[in-house]
Amino acid sequence: MSTITERPPFGLSVSQHGRNKIFHMTGRLMDQKEADHMIEVLEQELGSGTGANVILDMSQLQYMNSTGLNILISVLSRTRKGGGETLISGMSTGVKQLFTVTKLDTVFTIKDTVEEALGSLPK
Repeated sequence: MSTITERPPFGLSVSQHGRNKIFHMTGRLMDQKEADHMIEVLEQELGSGTGANVILDMSQLQYMNSTGLNILISVLSRTRKGGGETLISGMSTGVKQLFTVTKLDTVFTIKDTVEEALGSLPK
């Protein structure tokens, strides 16, 4: 008899460091419902034209598929349109491979830790 394991739900929390918003992602980013939730939170946190930078902390993100990639591209576009930047930190090996295969590692600034990402942004 096989057992079905439940996938961990996607979780998102936001913290602020100066004008930088840190989106802490957990679980698995896989479907449109989760993507819509992330965009809703992003819009609430950034408003319009704030110039805030976004750091996507993926240190607790276990898995992401093409839906997740699409939402991250949307986050990048919205942040840049508002005058800010989007950085990614704490990628797992699997997610990093996905970024390499899709060449998104050439589009996003990727750092090992949130602290390193914060340190690379203008003061």
